[in-house]
Amino acid sequence: MSEEEKRKQEELKKALSVIPPPSALRGERKQILEKRVKLRKRPDVNQGVVIVPEKTAKELGIQDKAEISVKGKRHVFEVVILDKMPEHEVWANPADMEVMGLEDNSTVTLRATK
Repeated sequence: MSEEEKRKQEELKKALSVIPPPSALRGERKQILEKRVKLRKRPDVNQGVVIVPEKTAKELGIQDKAEISVKGKRHVFEVVILDKMPEHEVWANPADMEVMGLEDNSTVTLRATK
């Protein structure tokens, strides 16, 4: 190799050292702020409470209260986190759903409260 080829190779190595490897890029994920879920009627759920799947609660950062948005109106509920239930379902009391004007299996937006 000539001296000029070595110099070009070193410049190329320096330029490539600035670019992060693909594994570093894959590690960073934004936290999801809201998720569309199906709201299901469950008479065994207390009024003012919703039951949320554990995986969904972790994704959204839900701990003790959650906000359900329907037709532009927001309703805040206490949360019970359950690990063995469908991921895209949230269970609520039928009386609460009636107040929101919803039927069984309605699609709503779920968020963590601030």
